[in-house]
This record gives sequence, structure tokens and C-alpha cells, in this order.
Amino acid sequence: MARRDESSPIVILVATLIASLLMHVLLWPLGDRLIRLSWSSAPAPSRDGWMQVALVDEDEKPPEDPEAEAPRETDPPGKLIKQERVKKEVVPDEAKHVAEFDQKVEKETKAQNGRERAGARPTTPGDAPDANNMPPMPNLLDPRPQPKEPSSAEGEADEGRGDPALPKVPSPGSLLPLRPQLASPGRPGVRGDPSSSPGDPGQNGSMDDIQDIEEGDENQLNSRRWKYASFFNRVRDQVKQHWHPEVAHAARDPDGSRYGIKTRVTRLLIRLNPDGTLNKIKLDRSSDVDFLDEEAIRAVRQAAPFNNPPSQLVDTETGFIDFGFGFIFEVESGKPQIFRYRR
Repeated sequence: MARRDESSPIVILVATLIASLLMHVLLWPLGDRLIRLSWSSAPAPSRDGWMQVALVDEDEKPPEDPEAEAPRETDPPGKLIKQERVKKEVVPDEAKHVAEFDQKVEKETKAQNGRERAGARPTTPGDAPDANNMPPMPNLLDPRPQPKEPSSAEGEADEGRGDPALPKVPSPGSLLPLRPQLASPGRPGVRGDPSSSPGDPGQNGSMDDIQDIEEGDENQLNSRRWKYASFFNRVRDQVKQHWHPEVAHAARDPDGSRYGIKTRVTRLLIRLNPDGTLNKIKLDRSSDVDFLDEEAIRAVRQAAPFNNPPSQLVDTETGFIDFGFGFIFEVESGKPQIFRYRR
């Protein structure tokens, strides 16, 4: 009987290892080339090369890319204010406020809190070189008669004609409304004498939230120029024309018996479309007095749109202009303030 030929397990294992080694040797160059093609950065140097390694502290920030886009300066680097005039346009050493221009002053003052008031016109001529003290010229094309002296009654009959026994008939000219009395076109210091003003000479006012500054005739503060100050001051000026919390408070709680007399602050987040039209208003912080919150929201709606906003204010992610405004109402004094705050 023939003997069956059986291979030893050791021989099979050795043969398998040899075949595997040969396959690795043959595929090594191809695999190395495929790996190099898949690397997104330069590969490590070969064994006979050098690699430079540096240790970096955990707190150390990586160097900034000079070509990277700088962040948008949509929030003011200080408290936004409005200065009526600039006496010395110099960058101050230190400034807590930002405005449309740089200004450096020796002594900081702020205008009285509240709305500005226009003064009365003078009643006597002035002696300024460019004064215009001529009486107003009547409009010859106006059919309305000139105002008469107080002795003449309005609608006086046309006397001296016809039978005295007949009823008096008013003249056609007396039936027309009288012309308005034209006032002198004088203005203080130029077209008239300001000392002759019969009423209040007027007063500067500021609705800026300025603290710890001595009160003076006007805002004269150290400030740094902020390129968006002009737009946001214009927004504030438009809103303040429609915001009257003192009127709303007088109608709802005139003696403060319901809500007290503490100062109330309303904060609104305002979203504009790129063209300056109003998109949305969100109550960020309530004053805890509903009609004061509603008054602030109403004022913003009435003041919109806010034309010609800087295109740099548009957020590239949302496509809108977002900013916050605060509304302060001192109940006890009845004085309002509006300020731009950082979100």
C-alpha cells in the first residue's frame, strides 16, 4: 500500500512567511509613492536629514497672519457722545469718550442734561457789521390787507357811501383774513441786540449719559474720533425728537405713587436693513414700567428709516446692522438721556 505524502506544518508556515516578505518588498515603493501623494503638507525628512523642533508655551498665542481680515469695529471703544463744537482737534492722551472728532481740552465740562431750548429773538436793532435792520418788505402780490391799529375793529363797515339809514355793508377787503404780523428777522449778535431779548435766551442741552463731569455751558470733553460716531449720533438725534417719556409718565403716573420715582432704564436691540430701514426691535432690558418701554420702542419706529448707514456696519454673516441703544428717564427730574451701549 502506497504511503500518503503529507506536508509538515512547519514547512507550510515558513513558506507563508517567505511569500509575505516577498510581497512587502515588491509593494514597498508603490505604497510609499501613494502615501506621498496623499499628504497635504510636506512629509517628514528622510532618516539622513534634519528636522527642527521648537517648544512653545501653552499660554503663548500663535503669530497673527498679517493678511488676515481685521475685525469690524461696530462697537464704540468708549462711550459715544456728541460735541457741539471742537476747539482743539488734537488726539488726547486719555479719553473715555468717542465722538466725530478728536478733541483735547484742559477742563472737561458737560452741558446741562435735557433738551436744548431755542432763545427768543431780540426786539431792538443790533450794530453788527452784517446786521439787517431794515423793516420787512410787504408782499405786494398778497391780497390780504395789512393789519390795522387796535382802534379799528375787524370787519368795520364801509362808511361814507350811500344812505346812512341803510345797514352798513363790510368792504370786500375787510372780509379777507389779515396778513400775519411779520417779525424782525434779527438773530442774536448779528441781526439784533441779544440784550434786548424779551424772553428766555435759550439753553444748550445734552441727552448724553455723561457721569462725574462738572456741568458747564456745553459738552467739552476729551474724545477720540470714531468713524461711525456721525451715523449713530444722527440715529440718536432722530429718535430723541419722537421720544417723550416725561409726557407718557405724566399721563400714567404723575405723582409717582404707582411706580415710584427711581430712575428707569430701557435697553433696546435694534436691527436695520442695509439701506437703513427698520427690520426689528428687541427689548434687551426692561425698565419694569411697561409704558416707558413702549414709548422707547414707539420712538424708534417713528424715527426710522435711518438713511445712508456705512456699509461696513453690515454683518457679513447675518446681512443686517445690529446695535443697542439705552433710554434713561430720571423720573424725579423728568430729564431723559439716550446712549449707545456695547452689546
